[in-house]
Amino acid sequence: MKLNDIRSRVGYVPNTQQTTKAATRLWLTTFAKTHPLALTLTLKQSVRVQTPCGTYYRRITRADVERTTRRFQQKLNRVVFGRYAAEKYGKTLSYLPVLEGECSGKNLHIHFAIGNLPPQFKFNQFDSLVRQAKQHVADIDLQHEVDIADSGWLEYITKETGSKHSDNVLWTLVK
Repeated sequence: MKLNDIRSRVGYVPNTQQTTKAATRLWLTTFAKTHPLALTLTLKQSVRVQTPCGTYYRRITRADVERTTRRFQQKLNRVVFGRYAAEKYGKTLSYLPVLEGECSGKNLHIHFAIGNLPPQFKFNQFDSLVRQAKQHVADIDLQHEVDIADSGWLEYITKETGSKHSDNVLWTLVK
């Protein structure tokens, strides 16, 4: 088979620029071996706001999601490594958080690929560690799902990434 035949079968076009979605997925797949845990967190979809005029509820925003995610990461690091090691020595898990539902109108939830696990870590303990960390973060809903990140997890969490933007990846929280 000739090179041109192979390129035509796989849809290769040499002069086209790679889409942002493809570039994001390619970059994330480099972390597939180092981030073996998959976590999905559901969030409470409204926030109670207290003002001098009264109390009302509003829909959560991206800033609320980022604040909640940052707090959850802090609490999970404390549970996994201990408070002293997490705060004094900066021990942390490695996170690849992706927000889903912002563009599609679904309920907002966060997908994580998690790595940098301690050497003595056991995968079957992670669910209870997540439960402990969630108790300290009020804006996280009851449901969560923990799994082993297989080869398709990083592609799945980027399904809402657009061809021209990667706004749903929480870049400021990638560690």
